[in-house]
Amino acid sequence: MGKTILIVDDEQHIREHYHNLLTEKGFSVETAEDGESGLNKFRSGEYDLVLLDVNMPDRSGLEVLKEIKMLKESQVVFLLTAYDEYKRNFASLYAEEYFTKDKKIEILLRRINEHLEN
Repeated sequence: MGKTILIVDDEQHIREHYHNLLTEKGFSVETAEDGESGLNKFRSGEYDLVLLDVNMPDRSGLEVLKEIKMLKESQVVFLLTAYDEYKRNFASLYAEEYFTKDKKIEILLRRINEHLEN
């Protein structure tokens, strides 16, 4: 069984896109449609990596990130955003990586593999 990834994003087409892509690459993938659902899945499961949207209507990804790191400090989290302006804030928020959703997927896949190999 491959490494397990949790995708938390309020946009269904984004969740489905990443789910399909990562499943094709051999990962086991679960999804959540909002921050609260994502936290509930995180609390009850074991994930090698979390892909977390920054802007969600119920709870921001930044709030969810802080809670994930409180629950499991070593958890690898990649933030996803449609807005490049958030870059300057990420270094202090303990996310391992951040990606704008328009970035080439090959870069994201390479970074996922690099983090999961370590």
